Amino acid sequence: MVFEFVEGNLVGFRSGLTRGEVALRFGERPTQFMKSIFSVSPTDEYNNGAIHVYFEKDDVLQGIEIFTPNVFLCFNRNVLGENAREVADWLRSEDVSFAEDVLGYSIANGRLTLYVPEKGDHPDAVVKAVYASFKDCHA
Repeated sequence: MVFEFVEGNLVGFRSGLTRGEVALRFGERPTQFMKSIFSVSPTDEYNNGAIHVYFEKDDVLQGIEIFTPNVFLCFNRNVLGENAREVADWLRSEDVSFAEDVLGYSIANGRLTLYVPEKGDHPDAVVKAVYASFKDCHA
C-alpha cells in the first residue's frame, strides 16, 4: 500500500476515526493482538503484519504504524527502508523541522515519527517503520 503524509496529516485518516471506519479504509478484516499487558485496547494488524493500528480504550484511532513493503511518502519521497542519514540530510535540505533522538526522527510536532532502531549502532541504519499519531489531534 502507498501512504502519504501531506501538510501534517496522513492522507485518508483523521483524528476521531473509529475501529470500524479504519477497517473500511483498509478493506479487510484485521487480526488483533494485545501489544503489551498494559494495553487498554487490542492492536489491529493489516497487510500481513505490515500495518499496526492502535486505538484508545473507546476504539478511537490513536496511531498507525507502517512497515515495509508499504510505501510511505513524506514530502513526496518514500522514507520506509531508506538510509536514515540520507533521510535526515534530505529533511534538512527541504528545511523541514524535525527532532532527533536515539530511536529516529520526529516531524510535525510529533505527529509523525520515523523509527530507526539501529541508528546509534550502525551508520547505514534504515528507517524501519513510520508512526503517525492521532492522539491529542483535532479533526
